[in-house]
Amino acid sequence: MIKNIEKFSDHLVSLYKNNSHEGWRWFEPYLTYANSKLPEALFYSYLSTGKGEYLHVAQESLSFLISKTFNKNIFTPIGQNGWYIEGQERAYFDQQPIDAAYTVQTLLLAYKITGNKRYKRLALNSFLWFLGKNSLNQIIYNEKSGGCYDGVGQQAINLNQGAESTLSYLIARLSLSNL
Repeated sequence: MIKNIEKFSDHLVSLYKNNSHEGWRWFEPYLTYANSKLPEALFYSYLSTGKGEYLHVAQESLSFLISKTFNKNIFTPIGQNGWYIEGQERAYFDQQPIDAAYTVQTLLLAYKITGNKRYKRLALNSFLWFLGKNSLNQIIYNEKSGGCYDGVGQQAINLNQGAESTLSYLIARLSLSNL
């Protein structure tokens, strides 16, 4: 099992080295959705193997992602309406609940491994995206239905309440309860 973890982790590190340079510390020449899962995978690899390189790349890439997705401590995930391609303007809308949930998970793991309280604080700010601390200052979690709206658009929230969005909220909330 460790050999497979190292094989896939080494591949991630290779992608990072091939695409990363000053001003762009990422595994690919673009950011889309569920971005935080890449550094999270390396945090878990570090836990499994103890290899410092995995921890280093996880922290460096997560720091880069934080610089692109937090604005004055407000979580602003990469929008799916164009994503963020290196050298171009990033899309701010439509923001998806899955990004907030995954970011909560990644930041909590980073906090547990490093003890860096900034990660814990940013995890909470990512969760607050669901509760109205977002670009539109609109609550995304629907307390009446127990569901979660499907995202934050430029003008309004997407009122659909799909299973992915609701599960994303629940994942983020349960992740925080483990603190």
